[in-house]
Amino acid sequence: MSRRQLFLRLLVKAAWVRKDRALTALLSVTVVATIATAALTVYSDLDNKLSHEFRSFGANVVVSKQGGALTRDELSRIDSTLAARHLIVPVAYAIANGPNGARVVVGGTDVKAFRDLNSSWSVRDTGHHGTQVLMGSRAAEAFSRQGEAVKVSFNARQATLQPEGIFSSGTDDDSRIYLDQNEFSALTGVEPNTALVRVEGRPQEIEAAINTLRSSLPGLEIKPVRQITLAQTAVVSKTRAVVLAASAVIVTLIMLCMMVTLTSSVLERRKDFAVMKALGASNKTVNLLFTAEAALLAVAGAAAGFILGSGIAFWIGRANFDAAIFPQPGLLLPVFAGSMALALLASTAPLRILQRIQPAGILRGE
Repeated sequence: MSRRQLFLRLLVKAAWVRKDRALTALLSVTVVATIATAALTVYSDLDNKLSHEFRSFGANVVVSKQGGALTRDELSRIDSTLAARHLIVPVAYAIANGPNGARVVVGGTDVKAFRDLNSSWSVRDTGHHGTQVLMGSRAAEAFSRQGEAVKVSFNARQATLQPEGIFSSGTDDDSRIYLDQNEFSALTGVEPNTALVRVEGRPQEIEAAINTLRSSLPGLEIKPVRQITLAQTAVVSKTRAVVLAASAVIVTLIMLCMMVTLTSSVLERRKDFAVMKALGASNKTVNLLFTAEAALLAVAGAAAGFILGSGIAFWIGRANFDAAIFPQPGLLLPVFAGSMALALLASTAPLRILQRIQPAGILRGE
């Protein structure tokens, strides 16, 4: 039997004879690899998933024109300038007279696109479908608590508005009434001078889109909606910090567990190692055997952990973002390397014990 074959046989025999210790160490590495894979997979796709979630919070860019309405050419240029996925909703505003002469802000827009833009809003259906009128909750409290028709006037023109939905946004929009742009123009004669734009992407991509719009359309005022872009940036940063901090704490605890397990294994097998040294094995050979055992467990645990971690990341994506987070093959090498490094680091204390083993004293029962 060659030395290599003997070495491999000793590795397998050591794991098989002390299955409980080997299984504990294997589970430790598997847990670490699982956590690392899940955390890194979620981390790598976190920006995209949170950007998708922030789609429902409305426009993150507002384009406006002072002293006139936005032309079709300007709206077309906004659309063509934005390379990322986006939604553009032109809006016009006017102050009309409601019941009893109360003043109310009325907006004209594409109501369907407007609802898509603000899909996070809570909308109560009034049962009047197809009227293309949305009424804010505060406006409804004042004029139409049960969704009744409301008469509004602008100068000498009048219109009867029947809300198809009453929404709650938590913003100033709750005091407004939105209706179809054509009906709004017939009532007020005002055309849209504002475009609400949702640019999909990471915060830095949104900022880049804003800069591109400013350079392409210098005659328009282009502003980010800071509360949305800043919230998106803050959520991404905090979520990343929590994921990394939690992973670091768990990995540290597991490494200590693995170190204790390997140390116990050395203490249990000290007579075996003493016999090997008595038969002529050097400290280097004994250390190499023990390190190879730890490395073998690390490889097996990393493989199992990568599969389990990828599955957990997939589930997290489905459960929290309604979109799967797929396995990242590029993480396979870092997970294997990290698991190997962890196993070798956990082996440092047991290796010091191995080096201090004196065959004569151990074999005499001391």
